[in-house]
Amino acid sequence: MRHSGSLGGTVATVLALLAAVAVAAITAYFVATEAPGGTRALDAYNAAPRCPAEPPAPAECRWTREFTVTGVHRTAKRGELDRAFLTDPDGVRWETSYPNSGPVLDDLGKGDRVTGTIWRGRLTEIAANGDTQDTSVAPADMRARFLIAALIVVPPALLVAAACAWRLARRGDPEATRGFAAMLGLAVTLFFAGLFTPLLASAGGENFPIMVAVWLPQAVVLTAVARIYVTRKHTLTTRTASP
Repeated sequence: MRHSGSLGGTVATVLALLAAVAVAAITAYFVATEAPGGTRALDAYNAAPRCPAEPPAPAECRWTREFTVTGVHRTAKRGELDRAFLTDPDGVRWETSYPNSGPVLDDLGKGDRVTGTIWRGRLTEIAANGDTQDTSVAPADMRARFLIAALIVVPPALLVAAACAWRLARRGDPEATRGFAAMLGLAVTLFFAGLFTPLLASAGGENFPIMVAVWLPQAVVLTAVARIYVTRKHTLTTRTASP
């Protein structure tokens, strides 16, 4: 029975190792293949000329028009975006959403006037009182998004892979069991720290260097905690084993 349990644990460890390597490899592949062209839409938007007149259909040029705010919906729910309802001079109502609350949206109220920029048929930004703010459909630097996703996924996946490889190489060693548990715990906490990092760095937008600056201290602290855990466990085991 003990041999069967050991075999089952080995199989589970091998499967976890393969899954972790696959996750890290797939993420790296997408970063390598998709990130280089991640600013294509943003570059086209920034290079788009102003429309000489209102286009009859979605166009590559940018044009602006005045809107009246007919409603603002703010939310603190995770996964939901703040929204504003804007009505153009023709009476058409536009529903817009925003990844951040400022600098324009947080000062808006019903009846206020804003200037909206439209590109390819989408309302991409609003302006009022000298400030501008992107809507959720504005072109973004997708390179930053891919790199942020990699920051969240790759370090925990590599930790899981390293922990599994170490465990397989040192089967039956109690020290390896403690180290394995600590590394898995560190991988899980790093993953959740990565998910939490965009919330902490939301004021800086989707800026990868800022994300790294926020994530790195968390990683250092969590790694130190894992190290302390293993050291103390080793000390307690040594004292217990001593005559």
